[in-house]
Amino acid sequence: MNESRAARPIGNLPVLGSSFVGRQRELAEIRRQVEAARLVTLTGPGGVGKTRLAIQAAGLTRRAFPDGVWLVNLAAVDDPAQLADAIMATLGIPDQSAQPAFEQLARHLSQRCLLLVLDNCEHLLPACAELVDGLLRQASGLRVLATSRQPVELPDEHVHIVDPLPTPKPDSELPAEMLSRYESVTLLVDRATAVQPAFAVHDGNRDAVARLCAQLDGLPLAIELAATRLRSLSVEQVADRLDDRFRLLNRGSPAAMPRQRTLRALMDWSHELCSEQERQLWARLSVFPGDFDLNAAEATCAGSGLPRDVIVDRLDGLVAKSVISARPETPVARYQMLETIRQYGRELLTRGGLTRHVQRKHRDYYLRLASECCARWCGPDQNSLLATMRREHDNLMTALEWSLANDDESAALELVSALRYHWTLNYPAAGRRRLDQVLNQVRDASPLRGDALWVAAWVARIQGDTKASAMWRHECGEIADRFADEHLQAYVQLFAGSMALFTGDPFDAARSLAESLTLLREQQDMPMVLMALFLYGQALTMCGDSPAAQAACTEAIALAEERGEVWARGLATLARGFDLWKNGDPEGNAAELARQSLRFTPDANSASAVLSIELLAWIAGSRGEHDSAARLLGAAATQWQSQGVPIDSAFPLFAQSSNQCRVEALDALGQARFSEHFDYGKAHPLEVLSGPGGIPAPPADEGAPLLTRREQEVAELIAKGYTNKAIAAELVLSPHTVGGHVERLFNKLGINTRAQVAAWLAQHQDQGAPASRTGS
Repeated sequence: MNESRAARPIGNLPVLGSSFVGRQRELAEIRRQVEAARLVTLTGPGGVGKTRLAIQAAGLTRRAFPDGVWLVNLAAVDDPAQLADAIMATLGIPDQSAQPAFEQLARHLSQRCLLLVLDNCEHLLPACAELVDGLLRQASGLRVLATSRQPVELPDEHVHIVDPLPTPKPDSELPAEMLSRYESVTLLVDRATAVQPAFAVHDGNRDAVARLCAQLDGLPLAIELAATRLRSLSVEQVADRLDDRFRLLNRGSPAAMPRQRTLRALMDWSHELCSEQERQLWARLSVFPGDFDLNAAEATCAGSGLPRDVIVDRLDGLVAKSVISARPETPVARYQMLETIRQYGRELLTRGGLTRHVQRKHRDYYLRLASECCARWCGPDQNSLLATMRREHDNLMTALEWSLANDDESAALELVSALRYHWTLNYPAAGRRRLDQVLNQVRDASPLRGDALWVAAWVARIQGDTKASAMWRHECGEIADRFADEHLQAYVQLFAGSMALFTGDPFDAARSLAESLTLLREQQDMPMVLMALFLYGQALTMCGDSPAAQAACTEAIALAEERGEVWARGLATLARGFDLWKNGDPEGNAAELARQSLRFTPDANSASAVLSIELLAWIAGSRGEHDSAARLLGAAATQWQSQGVPIDSAFPLFAQSSNQCRVEALDALGQARFSEHFDYGKAHPLEVLSGPGGIPAPPADEGAPLLTRREQEVAELIAKGYTNKAIAAELVLSPHTVGGHVERLFNKLGINTRAQVAAWLAQHQDQGAPASRTGS
């Protein structure tokens, strides 16, 4: 009998009609779970491939079950009372007894060792839970592998969440051959060649392929449905028509279950599984363009049949039903919808007539959030505030776009101004585009427009666009005079001084900055007082008044320390170091001040951080350490390149020192050796900064935090100088996911620069301390 079983496995697992693509790591994990647990449930949204994955995984476990692996499709079972009968029919158990079906089934299984695959349990969950619990108690050799939109919720259940296939970022511009690393692309090609044998990914269609897979969220069923359209449409045409995906993706296999034949049928099935309040929440959550947290969901969705105090429970229900995905491991849990599920929700919201109302509530919440971040800026939470604005970038942009589209000009101006630190430290280029957009659309002169103008002047100044900066500042001055607005007048003087400083007129700069300081102090505008003091200190240095420059910087540092503020403190520390170096640095303190400035800077890619690296290079050159100077200049060049603004455009005054340092290093080392060191610094910027004389790691101790496997991988790539986008491409993750890993890594290590990650990693690897643990 054993030989017969070995020759022909017992069971009824079907042969898949098409090839199984990817998911090798998941298959291994599910196989391990089935060996370790008696009930394993694969959960995930409709169309994610739970059934195929379960069949493939079950096939790999056949040897462990001498009595077979049996698939029971519950999709057609409408009556919970018929559940046991359906399983008996699948197993071929004759129903010849007067005993209830459950007892006959339990008796049959009690002496057998088999795996039961219960597919599509979601509409029969209470009955499934009761039956599986009873069978597992009476049949010790039984294992159950279930698929369901939500867990069966038995005590010893192991839940495996099936995620969509990894997708490239739509604008990643990866070479065609690299796209095949993404399983979503592999699946698309596999299914497309079945209907269009000549289909292939090449340089002409690679962007459209990436866009198509990303817009379909890596959802296997959606990709397979899209592939059928490639019989008569190009991949570009399919990607362009996904705004109406439910009409486009409506031709599935006639052999598939009815709800798997079209994308809309799939969504309709999920919708039917939800309670009325869950359906309302699904519709309202569709206004979020990306992920969101509980506070945002409550503020946006509560009201009209959905009280605020039930949101958390209904959200949990949608997570359980795989309508929403959750990331509870972050300090504040985040939630997200797949785009297909979101589009379905938008249709529901439109039919309910609540679209404008809910969108306004969404805008109001994020306008308040931006205003609160701006008001709290001058304090100890700058790192977390910057992280919050990065996390909420998509929501903030949606709020801005809605304000402009609905002629809510005041809100648009208020929002784009409140995001001033987001623009200047997180996204200068995006900020410039948004400020231009708002200022071009909202033309009426008002103090609110004046605020947006000086923020635009600031961002343009950071980008080195002195012409645009001067234009915005001039108009801001006109509004300030027209409305006798002293606050705007202070900003006009501040940015006039900034412009004069960086275009080589330090005496005019010092005069304007002194005037702005007087006004800003009167208005108790502490963030701008600190900025003005930093700029004033630099102007005084260039005027040759070192004592006054040191006094201005020392005052800024003291005021920042009182408030726990780090950004302006880092700038003022940089200015102090620059002044000392400019005046010969008799006590050798300039380098330590430059390193301190880097540690204080919330964003290691900001202009102030790069200037700190430049200052370290100039100091090394002044000491005759030209090899170190060349490496540091290379590291700075990488950062300038990532910002898209060369030092000559952004800071022409400082460019003189940088160019002089470069010339002296070239003269001392010769072209070949200089290029060797410079290129090394460009390729390994964080290694240079974390090396001798660079940024020290946090103190080591026996309680040093352990990194997860994924955090370790991210840390190692950070140490190599990879950007978040490059890390995402290397690890086949979304940039958003990488950003979450980086944020948790910073919080865990208690650091705020990428150079410190490299230093921490080098320190713990050198000491042989374990730096990671299993998991991700």
